[in-house]
Amino acid sequence: MTTTVLLLTPDPAQSAALAAVVQAAAPELTLLTDHRALDDAQLAAIDVVLGWRLPPGLAGRLTRLRWVCSMAAGVEKLLVPDLAPGVPMSRVVDPEQALGISQYVALMCLRHARTLPLYEAQQMERRWTRHPLPAARHRIGMLGWGEVGRAAAAPLQALGFEVAPWRRDSGALHALLGRCQIVVIALPLTPETSGLLDAAAFAAMPRGAYLINVARGGHIVETDLIAAVQSGHLAGAALDVQQHEPLPADDPLWGVPGITITPHIAAQPSHETVARQFVAGLRCLQAGRPLPNAVDRGRGY
Repeated sequence: MTTTVLLLTPDPAQSAALAAVVQAAAPELTLLTDHRALDDAQLAAIDVVLGWRLPPGLAGRLTRLRWVCSMAAGVEKLLVPDLAPGVPMSRVVDPEQALGISQYVALMCLRHARTLPLYEAQQMERRWTRHPLPAARHRIGMLGWGEVGRAAAAPLQALGFEVAPWRRDSGALHALLGRCQIVVIALPLTPETSGLLDAAAFAAMPRGAYLINVARGGHIVETDLIAAVQSGHLAGAALDVQQHEPLPADDPLWGVPGITITPHIAAQPSHETVARQFVAGLRCLQAGRPLPNAVDRGRGY
């Protein structure tokens, strides 16, 4: 029986590029890339979804669905209410993405700790002024101690920073925040972690602390963050992810001095890695073996 796979990616060009790599690795597959062009009968014939987001109302129409494979580490956009309970889910684990995120986190930690924005401002004023600055040995709170959090911690420790890990089951989040000069969010987004960084959390952080988010925009109450930065309590933040992506041109985050916005570029999936791991998972599904990198749908990761 032919296996029919629906690719769900952010744009048609990405879908076409990924489809070509997957098809080369598994020529027997039937690949579909535009769910909006499919009728109910075509959707009902789909066996597998590979992507990062299930649009509202789509999962309930995939009546033959046997597996959902996430292209990303985060799976919350695939855990929709109408996804049948018995459908297993797994995810791609790309070491290159972990490396990219590690580089982004190290970049933003060093940029803040070594006061680079101050010297950038001085350059614009053509002012050559030196300020006393010891080697950076900030304590960094790493919220999330999975593959991404651990990967991001290693270069930071090599650079002289102290990393304090926090897991969801650690408790005492505000106590940790209170002793960290920099906080990095590397958590999965679940109902328990949604809005975790709010006004109370920011108030618990030391004055002048800095926030870096490489996880999901939903972890942060953005209006509370803006208030904390504008009041001067927080020095700023580096946000590679936001609540609304693409970030609208009129979003207030754009105009807050001290907040750096990047368009979800800390790490991007490799089509070759996605295809290789997807096909390996498909072979396990077909043989009745456990899926690699399986997701616990109840826990959300």
